[in-house]
Amino acid sequence: MTLRPVHYISLTLLTLLLIAAAAAYRSQTLKLTETQIIETYAARYLDTHQDAQLTHCRARPGPVKTTRMVVICGPEPFDATRHYEYHVGPLGGLIAQNGPADWATKTPLAPRDAA
Repeated sequence: MTLRPVHYISLTLLTLLLIAAAAAYRSQTLKLTETQIIETYAARYLDTHQDAQLTHCRARPGPVKTTRMVVICGPEPFDATRHYEYHVGPLGGLIAQNGPADWATKTPLAPRDAA
């Protein structure tokens, strides 16, 4: 089978479309700052307890490539009844939320993060 000019044109257009989609995705990830992400999930944490404070929240890079960061909220020292972790995707969306009900089956990042 020989490639005709229409095949080359189709392949070129498909490649350009994929490059444009990748550039659009990348520009969206750059528009949302880490500070905005932390503030968004810190506000969610503030709704959990009357004693919750904005200074209880911090962030660290995600443990896997699909997670942009993990926002960790809770008082120091670690308190399993008031500790929350928000795993955030590349565009700022919530991938997973772990809270007090989850620590019986999951390992929180905070104790390892505190060192």
